[in-house]
Amino acid sequence: MNPGWRAQRSRRPEVPWLTDLEPWTTGLVAQEGLKLWTAGDQAALGLRAGGVVYPVFRGPLDPQLDPGAREILDRLGEAWCLMGPQAWVAACERWMPRSVVTHRIAYHFQVRPAGGPEVPDGAGELRVGHSDDSELLFPLQEGYEKEEVLFDPREFQPLASRLHFWKALRHQQIVALWENGRPVAKAGTNALTQAWAQIGGVYTRPDRRGLGLQKRLMAFLLARLSAQGRGSCLFVKKTNAPAAGLYRSLGFEDKGDFMIVYGQRLAWVPGFR
Repeated sequence: MNPGWRAQRSRRPEVPWLTDLEPWTTGLVAQEGLKLWTAGDQAALGLRAGGVVYPVFRGPLDPQLDPGAREILDRLGEAWCLMGPQAWVAACERWMPRSVVTHRIAYHFQVRPAGGPEVPDGAGELRVGHSDDSELLFPLQEGYEKEEVLFDPREFQPLASRLHFWKALRHQQIVALWENGRPVAKAGTNALTQAWAQIGGVYTRPDRRGLGLQKRLMAFLLARLSAQGRGSCLFVKKTNAPAAGLYRSLGFEDKGDFMIVYGQRLAWVPGFR
């Protein structure tokens, strides 16, 4: 292993300079059970189960990092996922010659500092989700995953999704708008640190879209996070103009390009040793 890289495994990464880079690094800093490789205070690779990689690079890349980074990335399984600022992900890709990219998704990274907003009046009941609500809320989570996460809805795994969602209700902040005893829209966090919340899982039932429900629900969530002293960040697909516009209307600002790249390891690459 290149001597510039050091590994640690802890409940959460305990590297102060990573926290200094928030909100860009919120998704990494908030991860539990992460294997983290660092090269001084200039670079880091966070590896999560399932082949998910969070790369962080503070400045110009040092060529001396290449052998160590390649060795770390070579430890990934057959399928992998890189996620982070576009420049960081691109830097990582050049260290993965044994792999091929299968999907590439471009996002706007948007940030909103703590403070406000006012929650507009409207019909329906705004509620914080709890574990007891999981069965009623789960159809919204299923719809979200099939529309926004999976490339093929037939790949949806109900049992794994239910377990993940139940854990999110316990450890994250999930809110929903209810009408006639049923939730019709939800939003929540998927990463929480002391100063920042990363928002995800925003979904409205198809027959209730275009009515301003999500703007009211998001305002409710943002107000709760602001009261806790947390700013908010999220990444939204560049192809989803309505969602990006909604978030901007709530005070989010575009801060740069975010990228998620999915790939598979090749069994053999001609000419590569």
